[in-house]
Amino acid sequence: MATAFQLTEALNKSKLTKRHISFYLIMIFCHFFDGFDIQTLGFALPGIIKDFALSPKQAGFLASSVFIGMLFGGIIVGTIADRIGRKYAIIFAASVYGAMSLAAAFATSYDSILVIRILQGFGLGAEVPLVFTYLSEFLPAKHRGFLIASIIAFWQAASFVTALLAIYIVPAFTWRGMFVAGAIPVAVLLVLLARLPESVRFLLLKGRNREAEKIVGDFSDVPAHTLPATNSSPVAQQASLSELATSGYLRATLGLWIMQFCGGAVFIGLLVWLPSIFVKMGFSLVHSFVFTAAITASGAVGNVIGGYSIDLVGRRATLAAAFIIGGILTFFWGFASSGTAIVLIGCVTAFFAFGAAGGPLFAYTSEIYPTRFRATGTGWAAAWQRVGGIVAPIALSSVLASGANNSTFFLILAVTLLAGGVSMLFLGYETKGRSLEQIQLDLSGKAA
Repeated sequence: MATAFQLTEALNKSKLTKRHISFYLIMIFCHFFDGFDIQTLGFALPGIIKDFALSPKQAGFLASSVFIGMLFGGIIVGTIADRIGRKYAIIFAASVYGAMSLAAAFATSYDSILVIRILQGFGLGAEVPLVFTYLSEFLPAKHRGFLIASIIAFWQAASFVTALLAIYIVPAFTWRGMFVAGAIPVAVLLVLLARLPESVRFLLLKGRNREAEKIVGDFSDVPAHTLPATNSSPVAQQASLSELATSGYLRATLGLWIMQFCGGAVFIGLLVWLPSIFVKMGFSLVHSFVFTAAITASGAVGNVIGGYSIDLVGRRATLAAAFIIGGILTFFWGFASSGTAIVLIGCVTAFFAFGAAGGPLFAYTSEIYPTRFRATGTGWAAAWQRVGGIVAPIALSSVLASGANNSTFFLILAVTLLAGGVSMLFLGYETKGRSLEQIQLDLSGKAA
């Protein structure tokens, strides 16, 4: 029987096989509908405000409510996934967010939809770190950065699809139809997830080497038994969660949390309020949806280019540049007034701020921590994105309600992005080209 080191090295050194691609496509499907369900509210919100006669404060809190659930979902289910495995945890997460999307379509009051969105957020928040953890533990080292970063493109592409569907669904079926549209495909997704194998690295930590060896044989084109049986850094069975804030992890963890907060605040703040800002500027609801769709689509392209960049020039340079350039562009975006200028500047801004600073950040996040608490560490990092997503819509609603002009709104977001870029410059750790085991060895002196 192959050793744990041979098995992980067989995954690291493999080319992309059909099984890798199939696994990746299912993760895309999973992540796409997570994004769809999160972003549905931005397009449903104008109708909900009208039907339930919401005040700006209520609307802002409703917009943030899903992130309250996401905050706890990522932390709690991420921790559970490090105990029961990635597969069953992600099936649970998808089941929750699909069921709650359907329930939202039948909400009868502000209070009911508020509770439903918090519960839905629990499942949505659990899914995000699980996708990246699950995927990172299967992918060959040289393809990991691009593929994980690019999967965010599909999450953000969900904004584009959601906007396009909203143009047709909302006039015909009201805002309730949007939530139904988000629930139906999850049934197919659950069947696909049930067919996936458990993470090889998780199985090895649990001593289930025979199961792990069979899965590696299915995925890798490198026979594990042909590799050296061991090296000076064998796979360790124990790791401490306290390492999140100690030893080599302190700087990396702090940098991750700052960037996740800043990225989440800007992305969610804009996503929630852009349609309403465009309506306030005098554009029709349909035009506001089209503008938002175009802007978020460019962010999806940025994820793909950013994914290439992190494997070419590294995580640190790519993320720092994306946050800083995105911050500068966001500032100038606040002075655009015509529809053409709004869309053009918005698309370029989203390319950096949503795209090149989005997917690469989660690729980086999923690489930092050891297998023993990778899902937990990724969940805690993602939780700070949720905090940003909770704070930003509420804070920005107060800015808009105060009568401040658009430039003030965008200035706040620009400063937030700049803070994220500076944190990567001073606190970032370069993971380019390293296996997950080597990253762990570099940071803590122990293999993963």
